[in-house]
Amino acid sequence: MKIFISTDMEGLPGINAWHHVNVNDSRYLGKYMTETVEWVLDGIKASPQNSKIDQILVCDSHSLGENIPYDFTELDDRLYLVRGGLRDYYMMAGFDSSFSTVFFVGYHAGVGAYHATMDHTYSNTAVHELRINGIRMNESTINAAFAGDLEIPVSLVIGDHALVEELKPIMPDTVLVETKSGLSRFAAIMRPKNVVKHDVIESTKLALEKTEKGQIKPYKLEAPYTLEITFRSTEMADEASLTPQVERIDGYRVKYQSESYKDVMQILLAIVYASRIGTDMGR
Repeated sequence: MKIFISTDMEGLPGINAWHHVNVNDSRYLGKYMTETVEWVLDGIKASPQNSKIDQILVCDSHSLGENIPYDFTELDDRLYLVRGGLRDYYMMAGFDSSFSTVFFVGYHAGVGAYHATMDHTYSNTAVHELRINGIRMNESTINAAFAGDLEIPVSLVIGDHALVEELKPIMPDTVLVETKSGLSRFAAIMRPKNVVKHDVIESTKLALEKTEKGQIKPYKLEAPYTLEITFRSTEMADEASLTPQVERIDGYRVKYQSESYKDVMQILLAIVYASRIGTDMGR
């Protein structure tokens, strides 16, 4: 059995503001991410499935992907670590059909979610709304559909209350762990650390049990795929529409269609990354 773990920061316990996830603030950067993944590892080791697991690939997926130190892999010889960028498929880099299940750690609610902690979808500065096949997406559902395209389930998601509420109706089999409850975008009620740790360990064990029993269905979207992004400003859409096969809908929106979900992921990343070029040209 192989486990793929994709990590982010905004949904972690103890995090509620951008400076907490800034490379210039060493008090927070990487600390809570590494700690939470350690709890997941504790849950894996405590599970009946532990002896069947031969690889755990951790994909460091916040910002430039340089938050988890390489020394983290000393904790278990099955641990592999994806670091740095740029890279194909970003938060799902290194993922393929050989994995048995996917865990999302520190994920957050999508842009526009009510009382979500630091809500955004792939870019805080660029994306106002992102839809695939008309469905409003967040990073969890975008990446879960990437796994689902290969018939692989997401069995565990650890994140804020607003994300848990977003996922309950659409990923009902997935084990969900709540880290905090938002009061506003930059304020939250943090759950007690030892309680969150206990929940993460026990939920990891449950997620592996449900995976082994085939009780979690992959989250899937049907081809053809239509990606629609509403940018925060028109110059971002100007830049995105220069990409071949990306169609301009109006001042803020662009659209891309494909039979391949992998292509949708790559185009999504390319035009979101490039959107800042349009803004920089006007300065």
